[in-house]
Amino acid sequence: MDLEAGDQLLSDEVQPYRLGTRTMSAAMLAWFLVNVWRLDPEDVDDAICDGGGDKGIDALLVDDDLLEVTVVQGKWREDPQKSTQGDQDLKNLVGAATYFDSPETVRALLDSKPNAELKKLIIRQEVEEKVAARSYTVRLVFVTNAALDSAGDSYLTARDTVSPSLEVWDRQQITDVAERTRRPDLRHETVQLRAVAPPSEVQLTSSERLAVGLVPAKELVQLPGITDHTLFSRNVRLFAGRTSINKQLQDTVLDLDEHRLFPAYHNGMTLLTEKLTVDDRTLTMSRVGVVNGCQSLITLSDNKSHLTDDLLLVVKVVEVLSDSKVADQITYRSNNQNAVSLRDQRSSDVVLRDLQRGVTDTFGKSFGFEIKVGEKTGASEVLENSLAAQLVMAIYLREPWAAVRKVRLFDQDYRRIFNRSITPYKLRLLFLLDRAIQSVRDDFRDELQSSFASIKFTLAHLVAEVVRQSEAGHQLLEIPERWLKNAEEPVYEALVQIAGEVTDLINFHVEQESELDENYDSKVAFKSRSGVLRLQGEVLRDAKRQAARDARKQTTGNSYLFSVSPAP
Repeated sequence: MDLEAGDQLLSDEVQPYRLGTRTMSAAMLAWFLVNVWRLDPEDVDDAICDGGGDKGIDALLVDDDLLEVTVVQGKWREDPQKSTQGDQDLKNLVGAATYFDSPETVRALLDSKPNAELKKLIIRQEVEEKVAARSYTVRLVFVTNAALDSAGDSYLTARDTVSPSLEVWDRQQITDVAERTRRPDLRHETVQLRAVAPPSEVQLTSSERLAVGLVPAKELVQLPGITDHTLFSRNVRLFAGRTSINKQLQDTVLDLDEHRLFPAYHNGMTLLTEKLTVDDRTLTMSRVGVVNGCQSLITLSDNKSHLTDDLLLVVKVVEVLSDSKVADQITYRSNNQNAVSLRDQRSSDVVLRDLQRGVTDTFGKSFGFEIKVGEKTGASEVLENSLAAQLVMAIYLREPWAAVRKVRLFDQDYRRIFNRSITPYKLRLLFLLDRAIQSVRDDFRDELQSSFASIKFTLAHLVAEVVRQSEAGHQLLEIPERWLKNAEEPVYEALVQIAGEVTDLINFHVEQESELDENYDSKVAFKSRSGVLRLQGEVLRDAKRQAARDARKQTTGNSYLFSVSPAP
């Protein structure tokens, strides 16, 4: 995409965030916090404090998982093709970092009469108390839709190894994000559907209009994009296969006596379009997509030879603006009334779309990230977002006892899990680690093999904890791209070896506990925080003991701690 088109795309993506009295700078920060920093949209207002007297702090975030205080500043240029970003704003942001060196400096900031929003924000996030209780790292983030000039670039380079870290997201970087996270497009064609009677029309808002009518299934299966699923790009899930519901639907289609009753018990379909014209019984739509009814339409299309004129569906067509957030609300609400899981609903979220695009850009067809049921990534190896969420919870958030609580992963814990530190390379590492764990499944005691689905996340956590014991292992988990670009196979082999060692320790631990307590239940222990932490203590003690013994014997190819060197 050329820069001029990128500027327009970015402006279009930022515009819906320009609410109330927000300036374009504040709107850009709101967009950035949702799409790049992966902040929950409901929390954005609480993070932004842009305005006079803000001490150079346009947004402030406190991450208790990463133990970070992030200070954000944004600059929006009305004409980024003619203006660039210098170093003075960057220097001002660096100066603001000193406010968070200690509880005393935070208190001094509060006493210096900052604007009301910044003061409330600091108090609301309990910054002074948190900095006093624990060691928080300060991170500086500068966001601009302009390109850095030579002075800005030189200043950023000079601070490359200086604390606190300074991160700059300039014109090219945020335009790339806008390209990855923009809402999926509707099909570009103009199509027509002919209802059996004139549809009812309602003006919903000044920009949104609704038409409802009964449309023959024969008409609907002619819509473009059914076979390749592009018609359903905004649907929260794709075809789920031969589920019981889809089987019942197919049986209905094959039973000609059922056709007349079909619209009485079927929920119907919802279509979005950017331009709707109703002429008597004809619905004409410019750009179209199905946001509810994917399962039904694919089943009807697969059985089109059995369709009759009697098989009708209730069809709702909603005319929306191309950048309207109402479209997202319709997608969510229309699916939320059905038995659609939170995992499916999250598939339209920008966080998962960004990660999926990042995985595709990084690994091509060798590795894919599936974010909705029935999706075909075309990759030879695929990681599902549900498994990814469980592995992140176990390995990066270090709470394996919570990884089995699937209902929370895409609800309360969603933003904690898919936070900004999760990258395509980390997803690939999680995939390799899971594969390594699966490879040692048969080495577990019989009772552990039978409950492997619930204990494997504890195993993943323990393997990761052992990996962290060496500096190389710690770096692998944090910067996996240094290894995975050219040394994936030796990394995988090392993970398999460590997984085997940890498996032996788990077997020994369970055997001992069972001998000491006849009521010991490994299924309970592996799902409890206290049980996992007790096992973790034993595993790490043995790992360190083994590593020390190998070091004394000058054993090569250390069998316990991760020692693979990153690829050159």
